[in-house]
This record gives sequence, structure tokens and C-alpha cells, in this order.
Amino acid sequence: MDAKRYDRIRDLFLAADELPPEDQRAFVEAEANGDAELVQEVMSLLGEHDPDSARAEGENAMPVTSPIDIPTSAPMARSTQSPPAKQSPPAKQGSDDDTKRGDDDQRSEVPQKADPRPARKTVSPSEITQHGGALRTHASPRDLETDRSHHRSSPSDILFAKKSRRTQRVNSGWLFLAAVLPTAIVGVWTYRSVEQSVRIALHNELTGVADSVSLAAGRFMDDKAQLVQSWSRQTQIRNSILELVEFAETKPSIDELQAAPQSDRIKVELQTLSANKSVHFIVWNPAFTTIATWHEDRSNVGRPVLPQDASDVAKALRGEIVMFGPKRMDNMTDSYLPKIDRPVMACIVPIFDDQREVVAAMLVSGIGFYDQFNQLILDASNRNGLDAYAVNADGMMVSESRNATSLASRGLLDFAAEEIADRLRVTDPGFKLDQDNVARVHRRAMPLTESVASATLAESNVRLDPYNNYAGESVVGGWRWNSDWKFAVIVEKGVREAFAPARIVWSSFLLLGSLLSVTAFLAANRLARRSMIDQVAVHPLSRYEIVSELGSGGMGIVYRARHRQLGRDTALKILRGDRQNKEDRLRFDREAKLAASLSNPHSVMIYDYGRSEEGEAYCVMEYLNGLSLGEVVARSRWQPVGRVLYVIRQICEALIEAHSLDLVHRDIKPQNIMLSFDASVGDWAVVFDYGLAKPLSPDSSTYQTSEVVWAGTPMYMAPERFRSPTNMDPRSDVYSIGCVAYYLLAGRPPFAECDPESLFALILSETPIGIGIHRGEEVPESIRKLVARCMAKNVDDRYQSVAELARAIDLIRDDFPWKIDDAAAWWKQYGD
Repeated sequence: MDAKRYDRIRDLFLAADELPPEDQRAFVEAEANGDAELVQEVMSLLGEHDPDSARAEGENAMPVTSPIDIPTSAPMARSTQSPPAKQSPPAKQGSDDDTKRGDDDQRSEVPQKADPRPARKTVSPSEITQHGGALRTHASPRDLETDRSHHRSSPSDILFAKKSRRTQRVNSGWLFLAAVLPTAIVGVWTYRSVEQSVRIALHNELTGVADSVSLAAGRFMDDKAQLVQSWSRQTQIRNSILELVEFAETKPSIDELQAAPQSDRIKVELQTLSANKSVHFIVWNPAFTTIATWHEDRSNVGRPVLPQDASDVAKALRGEIVMFGPKRMDNMTDSYLPKIDRPVMACIVPIFDDQREVVAAMLVSGIGFYDQFNQLILDASNRNGLDAYAVNADGMMVSESRNATSLASRGLLDFAAEEIADRLRVTDPGFKLDQDNVARVHRRAMPLTESVASATLAESNVRLDPYNNYAGESVVGGWRWNSDWKFAVIVEKGVREAFAPARIVWSSFLLLGSLLSVTAFLAANRLARRSMIDQVAVHPLSRYEIVSELGSGGMGIVYRARHRQLGRDTALKILRGDRQNKEDRLRFDREAKLAASLSNPHSVMIYDYGRSEEGEAYCVMEYLNGLSLGEVVARSRWQPVGRVLYVIRQICEALIEAHSLDLVHRDIKPQNIMLSFDASVGDWAVVFDYGLAKPLSPDSSTYQTSEVVWAGTPMYMAPERFRSPTNMDPRSDVYSIGCVAYYLLAGRPPFAECDPESLFALILSETPIGIGIHRGEEVPESIRKLVARCMAKNVDDRYQSVAELARAIDLIRDDFPWKIDDAAAWWKQYGD
């Protein structure tokens, strides 16, 4: 539609609006000179127009200052284009607020008419864009005050009678203010004061315990390292090692090296110094060859260091002291330490010659290092009433946590209590462990808890905001990273225990307030409850519990509801009270019927539909718990190519089924596609809002409604839809899919203009800015060609069906992988 035709429609509308309703059609037909489409458009606008509501809207209109004139009786939401603005500045790229459902259903403000000729008033260009951009077939509220009251009303006010509630408020309102309100104010103030005190004390407690345990563990490591280093300097041990190093340089046979007496002298001296007959040791020369060992048969003498052990030996040969473990050796083969059931800790120290050059490295273990370290952590945990444990740089628990031991004894871990250390990876299962869900825990695929993830990044912190521990329990905690020995100490406390004092105060005041409320409302509730029960019992929606309002559009209000018997969350859509005319009811019926005919899992599912005895039309749909594609881009800007192909492919599946049923969606846009995370497949897209869907070949079984000029969101509408709005072509949906792909890849819509006429001109004749310019990086040629072909101006140049587009995506998807782990990482960072 061009500006000239729009002016023609507007003038006819204004002139006919002055006539009695019974004379309007004859007048329009006479003036239209045989243009049936023009008659249909004007009569449709007149059918929606309500002069009384227009007058009320005019009285409540916002003050305006811009010198641009528009007619006061401009068409309502069914108008297809704003009056042409003379100097409308272009909107910023990516500004697609007019695609939101609420904005879709806005209507132009209509000031009160002062005389038979339409008065004019001044508005700003941005206001023209805002109010003229309503391009949906769904009509907007007839009265602004009615619309506002809808948003203020509670779900129960809309679904059930209000009389009993009003009586209850009148009878007991003053008593409530006098008794409950002061108690609530004092209670909130007291609770916040106590909570603040508890948080300060808790912060100090966690800081003190974490510091003390970390300091004690660090000192333990330092002491053991100094002890072993002092043994390595003992004359008998040092001379024996130097002799072996010198002997090994002569390249003796393995038998000669194994028969060298120095190993026995080292062993005897270490047993004497440690007062422990089970002490273990091993010595390597700079060639990483074993030259001495505690083994009786000395079978490993002359053998090289294994690859997994080489890094520790190399550090010692560079002059560093290395603390090995705690680590379990039962699953390792041919290691330099014995395979035992308990974790092993060992100290590796350098051996110096007389010139202070490192000539060998010696490992000492078997003298209770791990048991002492573990007991130190357990004592701190028991002494402070906290769950304390140590973790290594890989996020593995290397001590026996008190809480983990309890979980293992109850069968909630995959191993016994004595096998926790170096087997429990400290990850967040995402749910609280119990007997029913323990089998679902696969820790290798789960993220580390917030405390351990931070600690393994060499961070030390205290967190009082609750987070999940390795059992899925809500805790607060503190952690300290020891950079010298590469381990962290974690101390955690359950949230319920940590904030128990504040909870007791809150519960006390809550109980007191409840008692006062019961006293204040007892008499009124008895009468109101009887009335309410009578009404609810016969209402068809009584089996649903309204949880919250999700949104309000031109046709209806959508609530989040829960089925009382099944416990299933649903989206409950109710036709607005001011939209009960025949046309709106038929359109509401059509949306439910068309959506219910779809069975693809990527299309929204319809559970129930009907009307109450009072005539309230409702539709119960699948509750989509996730983010719209618009919200996805708002949170993380442009998306990876692999993810875009993955999501668009799922959208294609939904539309392939719809097109196979001769149904064109006509309103594909980011706000009508919900994305959620499914642990089994990753990203999961669902197409919803079939309110503008239209059959290609209507029949008597489909409710028909009169078609207005345009239906859909301009930014994502195909060019042919502007030229011929009534023409149904599935390839228009292909164009919209291309626009959505562009939006995901670029982080911005392909066209954005605040002036509708400028926006239409761009869509009809211009090519959008290159995706790579928005992203700041080049996009592969195959992707550019795919999007460009979808958005071709000529329908014959596009993919001729959504199925063909899906096949094209399948040919290149392997080049741009998007895995479940990729999706999980995105949802972990942006999905909250």
C-alpha cells in the first residue's frame, strides 16, 4: 500500500464515520467506484471503530509537541500504515521493539472530535511510528481505561466473580490496616536487621575457618617438605646417592646397578630417621633413570620414569620440592609407588652435589603423609561444624569430607565412604541427591560447583549468596587457594543452618501476622468463601490454578497456570472481555483450531479449548519455559553459525508440517520462537503464536474471518506480502526464516526504520547490510548464500519450499557443528 491509497482509505473512513451506521456501506460503495477491496478495507476499519472509546482515548492522550499533523479519527489497530512522516529520523539498527506482542497490538491515539470535519493535532515522529506500527489482525482494546484495568486485575478477578472479594475488603480492610500492617512493618525491619547481622557473622566465620584450615594445611606441607629435604642432606644418604649417580655414568649393566649396595644403605638410614620400617623411597638421576629403590628385588632399577610421572621428577631436577598427591595408585600400572587402597602422598626433593648442582631427585613416601593431612581437614570440619575438604587443580576432592562420607554411607555416591578421596569430582548435579535421582548423576559431564570452579582458577573468596554443592544442597562457603602446593581448602555450610536465626525471626512474625489476619478476615472469609466455592465449582477453568500473568495482547491475556490434579504447568490464554464480538471470537477459535492440528514437537501444543457458561473463551497451551530468540540475542548478541543452523533446522521442521497441511504461519519472527535447553539434545526450538496463520485453501471446516490490509510484523514480512496482502504463498515463510537467520547471525534485524514507509521501501527494494559487518568478522560464503536466497525479493529466486531449505541446511551443517556441550555452556552462562 502506498501513501496515496492510504490517504484514500483514511478520507473515506473519516467521511463515512460521520454518517449513521446503516448508511455507511452504501456511501462507501458509491465513493469506491467499484473497488471491492477498498470497500472491504474501509468497512473493516469502521467495524472496529468505537467513537465513545476514541473520545476517551483522546482525553487521555499524551501531551505532544512535534509540528506533524495527523487526523484525530485515524483508523484503529487495523490501519496498516502510519500517515507519512515528513522528517522521521531512522531508528537505530537492531531496534525491533515494535515486534513485541504488546506493541503489535497497540493502536493509534484518537482525540475527541470537535466538529463534523476531522480535527487535527500535533504529535512527534516517534509517536507516529509507535502508534502507526500496529500491523496485526488482532484488534486492540477499545478503551484505554479498560486496557489498564485489565493489567491491574488479578487472574482470579478475570476468571471468577469479584463480589465476595469486594465484600471481604470492605468489612475487614480497616482492621487489617490497624493490626496487620504495623506488625508487618516491624517484622520486615527486624528481619532485615537480623539478616544483616547474620550475614556479617557468617562472613567472618567462613573467612576465619577457611583461613585457619588453609594456613594449617599449608604449614603441614611446608613441614613435611622441610623434613624430607633434611633427610636428603644427611651425609650417609647424600653420599650414597652421589656414588650411585657417579656409578651410573659409567654405564653399568642393569644387573650391576641393581646389585649396588647403596640402595640398602639409603633404606636403612631412612628407616632410622623416620622411625618407620615401611618407608618407601626412589632415586632418579638427571637421565630420568631409576638408580635406587626400596623394593627388595630392585626390579625397577635401571628403568626410565613413566610419562605420567616425568613432570614431577623434572621439577625436582630443576631444584623444586614437589608434593605428589594425594592420589590413588590402584588403577595405575608400573608406577613408582605401590598400589594400595588409600590415597598416596609423597615428597620429591632435589639432591645437590658439592657445587650445589642438582644431580638427582629422591621421592619419600609410606610414612603417613596422607593420613595426617586428611585428619587435619577432618578435625577442622568437626571442630567448626562445617563441611571442610581439600581439592586439587582438577577439581577432585583429595580429603574425606564429613558430608561426603555421610552421603556415601547412604548410597548416594558411586563409591564407598573410604573411597571418596581422589574419586569424587566436586561437580554440581543440578538437583538435590536422593535415592530416586542418584543414577542420573554423571559427574564427568557436569560443571564444577561455584566454589571449586573459582578455587581451581587460583581464586580465594567467600560467597554468601546460596549455590549448590556436590550433593545439590544449597550452601554458602569460603575457599582459599594455596599457590605453593597447588591445592585449595573449601569450607561450606548449609543455607538453612547458616540463616537459621533470621528464619526464626521471620517465621515468628509471619505466624503473628497470620494469626492477626485470620482474626481480621474470619467473618468476611466465611461468606466470601461460600460464594467463591459455588462459582469455582461450576467454572470450566476451576481445575487450573493461576500462577502469574505472562503477558497481554490485543486478543487476550495469557497466564501461567497449573493443572490441579496433574501438576502440569500450562499457558492459559483468555479472550479479553472487551474483545467478545463475533469477529474476534471466530479469530480466537481459528487460532486454537489451526494450532491444535499440528503435532510436530517444534510447534506449540494445544491441550484444551472451550467457553464457560459466561461466554469466556479460553485456550490451554503448552507452557514454553525458555527464552525467545529475541531474548537470546539480547543476552549474547550474534550467535555462532552452527547454533543458527541447528535452530533454523528445527524451525523448518515445524513449518514443514504446517505447510503440508496447507497452513502458512505468516508471522515468523524471533519473538514467536522459544528456545530452551534439553539435556538430551541441547537447544530446543518451539514455534508458537498461530494467530495469524492462514489456510492456503480454506474450507467449511475452518473458521473464516475477514482479512484486513496487512497481518504480521513488518521487519520480517516478505516483499510480496506488502504488494498483495491476501495472497497466500508458503515461500513468504521462507523469507521470514531467512530474516530470523540474519537476525541471529548479525545480532540485528535485516531492516530497521522508525518511519513505516521508509521501512517498506527498504524491504521492497534494498539488500540488507552484510552480516559480517555486524559481527566484525567474515561469515562463510555458504551461509551468506543460504540467507540471501531465503531473503530474495523475487519468490522464484528463493527456496521453493521449507523442505528444500531444510535439505540445504543439512548439506552444510556438518561444517559448522553445534554440540550439546556447546549449548549447555551457553545456557549456564546466559540462561538464568
